[in-house]
Amino acid sequence: MKDKFDSKSILYSDTLIPDIFLSEYLPLLSPQAVKVYTYCCFLEKTERTVDIIKLSRRLDVEETALTSALEELTKKHLLSVSDKDIFVNDIKGIEIDRLYKERTSLKPDDLGEKASVISAINDQFFDGNMPIYMYGCIEQWFKKYRFEDPVMVMLFSVSNEKGALTRNYIEAVAKDWFENGVKTVFDVEALFEERDKMKDMHTRIQKALNRKAPFTQYETDLINKWFNEYHYSFEIVEEALKKTVKISNPNIAYVDKILSTWYENQFKNLDDLEKDKSIRDLSPDQLRMIIQEHYQGINMKNSMLFESRKAEVFKKSPQIEKLYNEINDLHFKQAFSPDKKAVAEEIKNKNYEMSLLFKHNNIPEDYLIRKYDCDICKDTGVDNGKDCSCKTDFLRNYGTK
Repeated sequence: MKDKFDSKSILYSDTLIPDIFLSEYLPLLSPQAVKVYTYCCFLEKTERTVDIIKLSRRLDVEETALTSALEELTKKHLLSVSDKDIFVNDIKGIEIDRLYKERTSLKPDDLGEKASVISAINDQFFDGNMPIYMYGCIEQWFKKYRFEDPVMVMLFSVSNEKGALTRNYIEAVAKDWFENGVKTVFDVEALFEERDKMKDMHTRIQKALNRKAPFTQYETDLINKWFNEYHYSFEIVEEALKKTVKISNPNIAYVDKILSTWYENQFKNLDDLEKDKSIRDLSPDQLRMIIQEHYQGINMKNSMLFESRKAEVFKKSPQIEKLYNEINDLHFKQAFSPDKKAVAEEIKNKNYEMSLLFKHNNIPEDYLIRKYDCDICKDTGVDNGKDCSCKTDFLRNYGTK
């Protein structure tokens, strides 16, 4: 380029930036790249040659950052760099060529029954002047997202109501619908209904917290988790919200901690919370007595069952009764015997004899083994010094009578 620009005329001139850059490229670029591109458009108009070093100084951008921005712009085909010269590409021409090739490369049969839908969209939302690139976009969206025809019309209707009939916005909505399983008009209506419901939930939560500022994305994700992952009703969420009166700064994180604890404890509804409250209202002595009575009842039941089975088997086979008592005596003897190995061998032999008798009398081999409701703690409520899961379940299910 030759330097023929009159610096005084800069007061009366303008640098034109293509609208297609503003609508299609700018949202995708880094701020540094936008800065570099805008200045390069100015240089292109003035026909001044500026190398990378001068450009770096003029824009007050480090050379490495400038190089990165130029690489970003060349990848988008906005600029071309040759040796030390930088050229601004004709992106309007590039886009027209691309869309023309994309449009003319489609076979007439590809439109098929979709031609009437595309024509309706053109008439209804573009007054018959739909941009040529939009034809190719609609055809691609039909293939990619497999929407029914009325859904495609609804897609444009929703975008039009938002005043955003642009390719990027429409495709963003289409992708969102597709990821939420939308295929039919009924799916769209169900999605809208669910989102209206969630919006109402957010409003009610915001009001309960006396919150004026909108929720952040992080807070929104937590709220959605309560309803979509935990499947909690607003009533149980409201119970957690009531607990924020205890703190000076009510917030979503505090409520989430309460609800997550309830979820981990498998509280599903208000009844579960009431049961938990009834337990917490008991004194330690009352709670200890309830637990003790619970396990005493279990042990009594299983002891009676065990004694009943013994009586049944011993009546059927006195030989089994004799062996059973001998084995018990040997276990006692083994505890004090200096030759425990020999006693253990004798126990093993008698157990074998008894197993043969069980088989001969058609009695299950484990019929005289003591049964427990919980094999982990043997109906004691304690597992390795900690509360057994059966005790936790009992307390969770215990309710006021």
